[in-house]
Amino acid sequence: MNEATPATQTTQITRRYDIISDEAEFWALQAEWDTLWSKATGYYYQSFSFCWLSWKLVAKPLGHRLRCIVCREDGQLVMIWPLETYRRWLWTYLVPLGPEGGDYSSVLVENSASSPAVIAGAWDAAQQHCGADFIRVQFVRDTLHLYRLATQARRVMFAKPHSASAVALRSESSWDQYCQTLGTLFGKRPGTFTKRLSKQGKVAVRIVDPVDESETVSIIAWMFRCKRLWSERVGKRNPWIDSAEFECFLGKLIYSPDVPSMARLIVVTVDETPVAGIIVSLGNPCASAIFAGYDPFYSKCCPGLIAVEQCVKWAFENGFDLDFGVGTERFKSYWSRGEASTAWTVQTINSQWGLLAIGGRGLLREFIARVKRLRHEGVGSPSTANITGS
Repeated sequence: MNEATPATQTTQITRRYDIISDEAEFWALQAEWDTLWSKATGYYYQSFSFCWLSWKLVAKPLGHRLRCIVCREDGQLVMIWPLETYRRWLWTYLVPLGPEGGDYSSVLVENSASSPAVIAGAWDAAQQHCGADFIRVQFVRDTLHLYRLATQARRVMFAKPHSASAVALRSESSWDQYCQTLGTLFGKRPGTFTKRLSKQGKVAVRIVDPVDESETVSIIAWMFRCKRLWSERVGKRNPWIDSAEFECFLGKLIYSPDVPSMARLIVVTVDETPVAGIIVSLGNPCASAIFAGYDPFYSKCCPGLIAVEQCVKWAFENGFDLDFGVGTERFKSYWSRGEASTAWTVQTINSQWGLLAIGGRGLLREFIARVKRLRHEGVGSPSTANITGS
């Protein structure tokens, strides 16, 4: 059943917010959602395909609950903010619906004079009607009204900035002219990254047929294995690297019988054996680089850079801009010509119960620090040792 916030009147327009928690009602939004997504030039992570697959393959299997806030004006769908809740110990967290990889947070709404008010109403609905003790929005751009609402909330627990890179390829007249503005990356220019790798065998680049599910699944599994080896080597571990749900989600994002495809898989091969791969979303008109992996055996030949170059070229040839997401990797600043923006991860405390958790956590840290100090001074008693040991 939907939960509804009170309707408001604005110059004879009835604005109504509903919180969709039923899967069937969520599915029924598809046609209207697709129309709004096209009109609002939404990102891939705002598409119905992405959100439906996120719910079915990641959030629901993990026991999370659906909380999709929608707004209608005179019955017409004008805003969608897909969210989910999950429990952690005794507390409920409200987060954007998604696999929590590296995707931004934003509200799907057509840009208009009323957009800030519509988004503010969605934020109020999230605060008041989703039963959350904490609200976390990940990677929200500081140019968005959602960022201002989150950072101006009554109790902000933390706000962490991240560098984000993108390139406006649609403004470039030709691929060659664009490449001439780039300089070098690790001493190499575009088009020359394959020279060293070609000494290992015949280098080829291709886009995997989206309907070839078996090859897609096989290559993505290989990319995850490569990513795990890389993360162990550099000491950079993320929970999604070991997530079977996220791995399955990426495959279905490329092809699913239930929803339109939202991504393509580009693979670099040596003698027909994969050495690098990258998943990139379709653009509307901005595409997004989603996930990449390469064989560490060929690391000196930089196969990952070849995959990225082909991803950028594919976006250019298809008339898309390209977003590289958050991160400070050199290839991102290179292809974006050093242009960067800031996205923030913000978490707010949304209830007295949540406030109690933070207060209790502070007291616990203070207690542990005191016990450690007493131990260091040599006056720790057996009773305190037992408490901290448990």
